[in-house]
Amino acid sequence: MVQMRKWRPLLRLEEGTSQASYRKIAEGLVNAILEGRLPPGTLLPGTREMAQLLDVNRKTVILAYEEAMTKGWLISEPRRGTFVNAQLTPKQLPSVTQPSFAPQLLDQPLVPYFTHNAQVVALEHRHHALFFDNGTSDHRLLPQAVLHRYYRHALRNSFASNTVRYGSEGTGYHLRCALAEMLRNNRGLTVTAENICLTQGTQMSLYLSASLLLKPGDVVLVERLSYPPAWEIFRKLGAQLVTVDIDDEGCRTDQVERLCREHSVRMIYLTPHHQFPTTVSLHAARRQHLLTLAAQHDFCIIEEDYDHEFHFNGRPYLPLASDRTQRHVIYIGSLSKTLGSTFRCSYVVAPTQVIEVLHRNTALMLGDADAVAQTMLADLINDGELKKHLRRVTKEYRARRETLQNCLHEALGERIQLREPEGGLALWVRFEEGINVDRMVAAAVGHGLVVRSGRQFSPQDQPQNALRLGFASLNQDEIREATLRLAKACGESAC
Repeated sequence: MVQMRKWRPLLRLEEGTSQASYRKIAEGLVNAILEGRLPPGTLLPGTREMAQLLDVNRKTVILAYEEAMTKGWLISEPRRGTFVNAQLTPKQLPSVTQPSFAPQLLDQPLVPYFTHNAQVVALEHRHHALFFDNGTSDHRLLPQAVLHRYYRHALRNSFASNTVRYGSEGTGYHLRCALAEMLRNNRGLTVTAENICLTQGTQMSLYLSASLLLKPGDVVLVERLSYPPAWEIFRKLGAQLVTVDIDDEGCRTDQVERLCREHSVRMIYLTPHHQFPTTVSLHAARRQHLLTLAAQHDFCIIEEDYDHEFHFNGRPYLPLASDRTQRHVIYIGSLSKTLGSTFRCSYVVAPTQVIEVLHRNTALMLGDADAVAQTMLADLINDGELKKHLRRVTKEYRARRETLQNCLHEALGERIQLREPEGGLALWVRFEEGINVDRMVAAAVGHGLVVRSGRQFSPQDQPQNALRLGFASLNQDEIREATLRLAKACGESAC
């Protein structure tokens, strides 16, 4: 029996009534069972104790219990007590129809990209289930002792300075200064803290930025394969999406030029460093062409640089936003790939007049931020700990990429086409025409493997004979096993 239970409110008996009839108590018990407030198997107080709790005669409680037992709601077990009938499973309990919400709601169909989560939940309870994600970092590689030390230090200082309550402009400014220095040194951006707005995730950054620009009917260009939450955000804001093709040099800027003649383009969204999901890097000539087109046709470029740090072949490309002459780029970055999704720290980089509006909108949506987390992240950046961690994990992620490439070639051979990307934490793998990728993804679940279908990255829901296979969150043994499971699923999916 759950101790300290307030039985009078639980049974919804009138507070002002000193004497309650046995029938009212019996009805209260039945209603509590029906509504889930008394789950099957719950031990009830003895009749003497319940009488004291309800301030009634013990005989009244005895009659109420007998009434409920006669109808099968309660059972009495010798020397143990009175219980809610454990055989009253949810299927056996009469349904209690909840009143529907009165105002009419807008239809919000679930985007196929998010239905993937249901597969993850379904397999989480299975031992040895594996997941080819979109390119998430491995939390197991985080320097836990360092993070603990920095968090304790930030928490202690926040208590001492009385900023632990929710956050303050001081801690946010401290983090923005650290990010600005990092972006100046590592990505060539000419920015200060005044050019940065902190957010809690890339999708929030996208929504806030797009909402400043878009009105219903505006044309937004997106790559033919792209990040589904981004184009769903644009659609919710009323935008008309027009797709641009991708080839081995990235976004087809010649098509962008043609589309600018055909439409009044308001914005283009792209991931030029490691294109999502195909991992292709946008070549230098096309970068300059795109910036020229933005200036000529006065459209905004939303540049998302989600995994800039992980570039294995040569030096990373500088962002479009690093061009000192440009005036049309809003740059979105995140620390989630570096420190894992637990640390929800993303940021928008833009001219100060844009950032001022973003700050007002984030204050409306979020209020104060987490002062302790902001202080910890700023100190990790300023003290060089983040850079040390990146050096360590980059070597490991490069080794995992090589392992996955070798395993794929060994297991699938000529059934796949695999182009080694310059960077990023995932591979884009194309399959021969005889393989039904959607069927393979479904078959993989039966082998304890979850992987996304390439179709989910198409704004037009077109089938894609390809998969994006994230390798960073799996160790090398897990990669080998996951590839074997994928090969089994592939063998079951031939057309």
